[in-house]
Amino acid sequence: MADEDSYPAPYGRACSNCSTSKCKCIFPKSGGRCQRCQRLDKECRQPPSHKRQSARKAATSKSARLEEKLEDLVALLRAGVHSPIVNPLNNAMSTPESLDAALNSFTQNTSLPPIPTLTPDTNPSESTSRSPVAFSTPAEPTPPQADECLDTFRTQLLPYFPCIYIPPDMSVQRLRQTRPFTWLCIMSVTCKAAAQRRALNDKIKATVAQQMVHNSASTDIDILLGLLIYLGWSNQQVYNKANLHVFTQLVHAAVYELGIHNPSAKPKMMALCVYTEEEEDAPVPGQSMEERRAVLAAFLVTSMYFSSSSASELLLIAIYRISTFVQKTDSLRWTPFMAECLRQVEERQECINDEILVQQVRLQQITDKLNMSTGFNPTSDSVQVPPAFYLRSMQTQLQNIQPRVALDAQAHKILLLHHHYASLTLHESALTSAPMSPSSTLNFQQLEHHYACLSAAKSWFALFLSIPPASYISFPFSIFAQMVHNLVVLYQLSTFDNPSWDVAAVRKTIDVLELLETVIKNMGLVAAAAGLEGEADSDVFSVVAKMYKSVLVGWEVNLAPPMPMPMPMFDGEYGFTPEFGTGAG
Repeated sequence: MADEDSYPAPYGRACSNCSTSKCKCIFPKSGGRCQRCQRLDKECRQPPSHKRQSARKAATSKSARLEEKLEDLVALLRAGVHSPIVNPLNNAMSTPESLDAALNSFTQNTSLPPIPTLTPDTNPSESTSRSPVAFSTPAEPTPPQADECLDTFRTQLLPYFPCIYIPPDMSVQRLRQTRPFTWLCIMSVTCKAAAQRRALNDKIKATVAQQMVHNSASTDIDILLGLLIYLGWSNQQVYNKANLHVFTQLVHAAVYELGIHNPSAKPKMMALCVYTEEEEDAPVPGQSMEERRAVLAAFLVTSMYFSSSSASELLLIAIYRISTFVQKTDSLRWTPFMAECLRQVEERQECINDEILVQQVRLQQITDKLNMSTGFNPTSDSVQVPPAFYLRSMQTQLQNIQPRVALDAQAHKILLLHHHYASLTLHESALTSAPMSPSSTLNFQQLEHHYACLSAAKSWFALFLSIPPASYISFPFSIFAQMVHNLVVLYQLSTFDNPSWDVAAVRKTIDVLELLETVIKNMGLVAAAAGLEGEADSDVFSVVAKMYKSVLVGWEVNLAPPMPMPMPMFDGEYGFTPEFGTGAG
């Protein structure tokens, strides 16, 4: 049948047979059965017609049912406010008092959707009057405790890793309203009660899963700042077995989603057809100082995890039992826009911590360049730069890094620790990039690098041990990673078997065994000096001290002086004494 003699059935008007078989139904213009029914010799039945009125009635019934469900939902929500105990797993937000409040909370909330636990003493009106992201848990610190935690974080912890600026007039209540997840992470890293800290850490992980996985479109600067704090002081999270590699990748994801590493490239990173032309052509918004600090801190914390050397990995595994992050995550890629952020923070400093952040980033850039350089490998087919060429440039950069403002004693020590560590990494890279056999003689330049490593490690520990043990709870992960690396380097220098290297002189310069004993002693004093609460010897510092003791035992065996061989005692001209053998007579 020609095409001009037939026509396809309109939508919804195919015959019953074609509709059931999901085939195209084509009718002849002359009338009669469709082509398929004629070919199969079947009865061609038209589908029953429906009036528009019935469809409109069905739609009305569906709307009515939907309204009834919404009314039931609102009734359940209101009933949940007055229930004495609410299961935290079934509630992701504070209960609203009306459907409008629920809708506003859903549309406006771009921050942490909490998982509340309302106790019988909780006042429902107080719960609903807070911001949509507020929550209440048994592990939540009391207002006086929260004030103390914020003050401790601002004055003692933050200078070591200044990822955020908290003005002196910022109250803990205001911080909780504006940055709820940041507030939660601050409470966690400053909490002195072990059980309370574990509960807060569990809430942090649950919140991150809810906010960045389930509600992936609502990541904001609050989430990024909280992740930076949690990662920066991750040495406090040992007992929770946190997968720090995953959290580091979440920092990457938050930075790229917010576009603060390069705002002009943000639309290109978004999924296709998710944004409009107006959004694409919109001018790039100006970046705030908070965002500049955050992206620099993200580079810093991811680089610190990446730059943990393989030499430190064995000891880190033995001590911290968290090896997933070592050399398994890349640092945040440095961009020209981040360089501009660094310049802006340096020129528009709002506090002394901005200067510390700038200097830490500059020192970490040197360490990153050393870690990413392939070094000199004569067996490689590609042309590679010998260490002598790039080390001189790096040494000049290191010497030129000087604070632009006067620093107090604490800030000065913090920067000196990072400076000594960068110097250690610099000279160590020259040794690892040009390996040698134990029997080969060291040339003058190699001896110079060995001694520079020894001097840098000695200076680092002299400064570290001048800090009282009570302040160890303020140290971020980076300080402890540097300590482990320095210990490993000193051990290697103390056991380096080479005719040109005097290990006895090394041990006279600094005895690594005595040093490790001092570190163990100080670690054991932290809990009492800092007022940590919990079972005796169960805090992270006491546990680390015990692990260091096991390391000390192994090092003592390897560093013990060789026992002199006993001289045989002869009796007469031919025989041994009965003590050593059979006598002659």
